[in-house]
Amino acid sequence: MFTVSKSMFVNDSTDHEPILNHDHVWEGLVMKAEDATPFVEVMTACRILERGDRFLRREVEVHGHKSQEWVTFFPKHMIVFEPLDGPTRGLIKNEIEEDEQGALAIRFTFTFELAEDETMSEQAYAKRMEDSYTSAVETTLATIRSFVQEGKL
Repeated sequence: MFTVSKSMFVNDSTDHEPILNHDHVWEGLVMKAEDATPFVEVMTACRILERGDRFLRREVEVHGHKSQEWVTFFPKHMIVFEPLDGPTRGLIKNEIEEDEQGALAIRFTFTFELAEDETMSEQAYAKRMEDSYTSAVETTLATIRSFVQEGKL
């Protein structure tokens, strides 16, 4: 089992517009949980199968492979994704953080165990995941910003 964690400031010094607040980020993460296709480039389908007050079960399609995920909401703070099938077992966490000065950050944490038949080493897989999910954090923030500009958030 291995863990990869990456935190990025939401409103960094590169003058991203518009400036996002906590509610924008939370609502964007909820939208991503409900339909990740605008946020995750490699995901071609995302369908909700079951919904409760603080959870949903969804079916996603990535690289032509369908799988199911259990999604748990910790309002205004974190969303946890748990793959229910597929080549890996583990958790994906999307957390909203603030530093001592109140600067917003988003942290993606991935804790996985590879399937026994996986030929890639955990270290190589972790590196691939870190690269992929760093891009996913950037894409998520860009998509949230565009939704704010379009009035969807």
